[in-house]
Amino acid sequence: MLLGIDVGGTFTDAVVLKNGSILAQAKHPTTHGKLLDGVLAVMDTILRGMDATRLERVALSTTIVTNALVEGKTDRVNLMLMTGPGMDYRGLLPAEPVLLSGYIDHRGREAAPPDTKAAVAAARDIGGIYAIAGKFSVRNPAHEQQVAASIRKTASPLHVSLSSEISGSLNFWRRTNSSYYNAAVWRRFGEFAGAVEEALKRRGIHAPVHILKADGGTMPLPAARQLPVEAIFTGPAASVLGIMALAEPDGEAVSLDVGGTTTDIALWRNGLPLFAQRGARIAGYPTSVQAFRLKSIGIGGDSFVAREADGAIRIGPERKGPAMAVGGDQPTLSDAMIVAGTAAFGDARLAAEAMRQVARPGETEAETAWSILTQAAVEVCRAIREMISEQASEPVYKVEDVIKQNPVKPDWVIGIGGAAPGLAPLVAEKLGCRCRIPENAAVANAVGAAVAKPTIEITLRADTSQGSYTVAELGLAEKLPARNMRREEVRELAARCLRERAAQIGVEAKDIAVVYEEEFNLIRGFSTTGKIITCRLQLKPGVLYTQSHGEGCI
Repeated sequence: MLLGIDVGGTFTDAVVLKNGSILAQAKHPTTHGKLLDGVLAVMDTILRGMDATRLERVALSTTIVTNALVEGKTDRVNLMLMTGPGMDYRGLLPAEPVLLSGYIDHRGREAAPPDTKAAVAAARDIGGIYAIAGKFSVRNPAHEQQVAASIRKTASPLHVSLSSEISGSLNFWRRTNSSYYNAAVWRRFGEFAGAVEEALKRRGIHAPVHILKADGGTMPLPAARQLPVEAIFTGPAASVLGIMALAEPDGEAVSLDVGGTTTDIALWRNGLPLFAQRGARIAGYPTSVQAFRLKSIGIGGDSFVAREADGAIRIGPERKGPAMAVGGDQPTLSDAMIVAGTAAFGDARLAAEAMRQVARPGETEAETAWSILTQAAVEVCRAIREMISEQASEPVYKVEDVIKQNPVKPDWVIGIGGAAPGLAPLVAEKLGCRCRIPENAAVANAVGAAVAKPTIEITLRADTSQGSYTVAELGLAEKLPARNMRREEVRELAARCLRERAAQIGVEAKDIAVVYEEEFNLIRGFSTTGKIITCRLQLKPGVLYTQSHGEGCI
């Protein structure tokens, strides 16, 4: 059995699956400020009467990292950079860095040794938290490791994040930001992880716990403790995985996860979600964290609805409580859905009262409700068109991208979330698309968390001229087994390294995919002296079960 839990802005949902079939589902209000309380409450509800020892895995989609960043509840980070010659990054980073001399060149060779004495002198925060980044550390992580060793020896830090261990990408700016935010949320995530482990132990649950990542994969909780930045934006990622499991999109589509507070939008092509081209942005800063191309807008079922002085309808972005139909004291989008007949819950008389508070003189409750729903659909459509325009206008770097890059033209709108039936069909109508609301759409995010496959990634760079290779994520800089290795042999070496990393974190290395591969000749004089071969592999993300495949169905 698989247990999936999704912590949303309004509700925390849970499902138990067996061979892809939903055995039980539960919903509990999200306990903001005491996130774990809500997680445990929904867990206790759904497991009542079940044998918890039969659970094979517990997967969490948690907002703990996102909330820490939004609420400013992060730790002070001592950021140390080895930029080498070139751009000055001060003013472009989330914190003022300490700049250290010494650098690795683009081939991974030491151009100047790191100034570890300056690092020690700057490490005045005894027992503090540090992030270290070097420009070409993915080609050779030695300098980052040396600076980290010096700080660990003299400052006894709580945690040190190395940019080379977080991403194998060359983009120094994004890697630096990733290492900074990884360090900033490390302690808070660790406290949450420890509390989860203790709570499960008390309930007799010994199944491995996985955390959903922004790229739609999962990683075991012990690994997530060291890479908590990967757990940002897991709510939208859960919705994408839920749609893959429940709806199996084909062609081009747009998906809407209409929750209580927000609507998360994703674009789909050839049945797969589109990814952010170069990584997610955190607090406005670009990072190397792989994530789906998503857009979140402040329109949800519990969005506050008001009539402006000029007669215009305003929907959200704030939430002032539940719908009046279920005991709230302010009109909401859900009240409009109830009056319009697109949703059926709560007290319809109270929902009608909510519409009277927003109605113009002489306007019926139904007319007001449809005006509100129409306005909500218009705003969602505007966000979708902006998203498609942004996707089409991004710069491209390869001829293949120039040939293939076309704006997404959705044929389908796929709606999930509790409020999706009341909004998604209107959005589809305005876009000229067909609409689909899959079965179990209200708990799609929890389903997505439950069935998400584990994913990890490594980047191996081989320099046959130097006879060496590096795997930044593993901190490896080793000699090649043979100097004249071909691309296929380098790919197999990368696959062995990926299996090694998977084994370290307790994941089975199935379905290895090539993410990126390139090969360059090295020329000296008029002769080829070797090659630089780069190979990035990952355990392919996806879902364990879909609605119509596997043993049973969701």
